[in-house]
Amino acid sequence: LDEFENEYELYENFKAEYKKNYEGREDGKRFKIFKDNLLKAKMYQRLERGTATYGVTQFFDLTEEEFRRLYLTYKSPNGHKPISRIHVQKVGQLPSYFDWREYGAVGPVMNQGQCGSCWAFSAVQNIEGQWFMKIHRLLSLSLLAGTLLCILLQEVVDCDHADHGCSGGFPIHAFECVQRLGGLELAVQYPYVGYRQYCQADPRYFIAYINGSVVLPKDSEQIANFLARFGPLSVVLDARLLQYYQSGILNPSAEYCDPEELNHAVLSVGFGTDQGIPYWIIKNSWGEQWGEQVSINFFVCFYPFSGIFAYSAHKPILWA
Repeated sequence: LDEFENEYELYENFKAEYKKNYEGREDGKRFKIFKDNLLKAKMYQRLERGTATYGVTQFFDLTEEEFRRLYLTYKSPNGHKPISRIHVQKVGQLPSYFDWREYGAVGPVMNQGQCGSCWAFSAVQNIEGQWFMKIHRLLSLSLLAGTLLCILLQEVVDCDHADHGCSGGFPIHAFECVQRLGGLELAVQYPYVGYRQYCQADPRYFIAYINGSVVLPKDSEQIANFLARFGPLSVVLDARLLQYYQSGILNPSAEYCDPEELNHAVLSVGFGTDQGIPYWIIKNSWGEQWGEQVSINFFVCFYPFSGIFAYSAHKPILWA
């Protein structure tokens, strides 16, 4: 009984913190799911090989199937035309730590809501980083000058017909959509609403352009080298355990780091090591109540090996 009361108290605190409102049978159903997720979080904690902590998150009232349907909606581009792949030449000594947030190349964490638009967030935030780099090169500014454009992503959700709006998509398709449209507008002119609308792109207001994209090899050193030289990268990974993740360096068992189970697109903004454990710094799109608070934003760190990270990283190549 004491354990039940403790679980119920946790559940009530969860609903208050995340503003969840359930009544009657639905409340009972969600409480049962919440208790099941507590047990799963304990199991994943025992299996964890890094420093990650698992526990109550904003997704604890969802079954794994519901979480996958609402948030893990990345779709592999079956039948897609061949994608340009590159080999990254190593230039100088790779730093042991690098973080694009410290240079102003990363905007605030956003919330995609219950819209499976992670692919659009990942791609557009990559383009934001590339334009940050381009502006500084053109104006010969210090990287610390802080000239990050806040580019819209609703345009991509609405106008990319190769993907599925809030039902999932692929960053490469988003890059191709931006090329086809001719550019992107500022976010204030075409704000994100969390659902698909009709395409309202207006070329008169385009302020950011790309002319291509590439895929990096599945090699951690090459990805880190590319990231440090050219800016934040759009990446995809197996995110099933993020339903339970609170903080720390995530290094799950191979079962939950499956290169055949890529289901979520994010932005890699840096890398480093902590007590000898290497990690990637990842920007997600689930709002500021989720993940580990680092500096002024919320990020999550992943242990870098091929199954969880280096499968599809993209860099738009800008017009000179």
